[in-house]
Amino acid sequence: MTKDIYIFTEGATERWVGKILRDRGMLNQQAIPKPADWSTRPRTEREGFQQVLGALKGANGQLNNLLKTIKIDRPIRALLVFDQEDRKNPQDLANEVAQALRWNDPFWQDFTFQPVNGWDNLFEHRSDELHLMLHVSNAAVDGISRRDFDGHILQLLQGPAKRTIAQAFRPGNAHDLLKKAEEEIPQLMQSNRFPWTHAKSWLYAYITVFQFRGSHVAFAEEVVQKIPEDELKRVFASLIEAWQRLI
Repeated sequence: MTKDIYIFTEGATERWVGKILRDRGMLNQQAIPKPADWSTRPRTEREGFQQVLGALKGANGQLNNLLKTIKIDRPIRALLVFDQEDRKNPQDLANEVAQALRWNDPFWQDFTFQPVNGWDNLFEHRSDELHLMLHVSNAAVDGISRRDFDGHILQLLQGPAKRTIAQAFRPGNAHDLLKKAEEEIPQLMQSNRFPWTHAKSWLYAYITVFQFRGSHVAFAEEVVQKIPEDELKRVFASLIEAWQRLI
């Protein structure tokens, strides 16, 4: 039987990438994402960690509403995708989320996550009523201390398939364009005392040299569409595992 997995992400890039991963067969087809297009849930008026977490928690939060309104197919399955950002480690983010979800209700007052063995960025809550996976996006990129989902896109752009991606965007001069994005623009910024602090800033260097006409979200979507499957499996291994554990 096909299972429903309710999706809650911090931003748009995670949603678009997750949808493409499933469309390309990287995420097990035995489960269906809810919403089907991975779009923002209705009560989340703004995106970002605090806004999404605020919409999830409490008596009228999205998670508690799922438990109250859905009477079949227990446990309710849900996937949270949040960034580590400047926190010391993924566990700190997991602790913060767990603390926010606790409130004066028998089900939620002792809510906890358990770390998933073999993964430093996956945390799980499993009960008869709720199976919740927390994926902490903590992609490591040289020279950038902040860890987030955009870092996964950089890992693709700077990985073994980087020339394949560059040629897909701008056939004919991939080597020169990669040099500009990887070396010349970062060196120019650093020489003017503006070092990269966010992966998203570096993404815009690639967007510029590839002359891509669109947002960083649309750019990430194109990258994931063009990348070989083995690279997707490598870079998004933890997200693929989080999805699989919910099935």
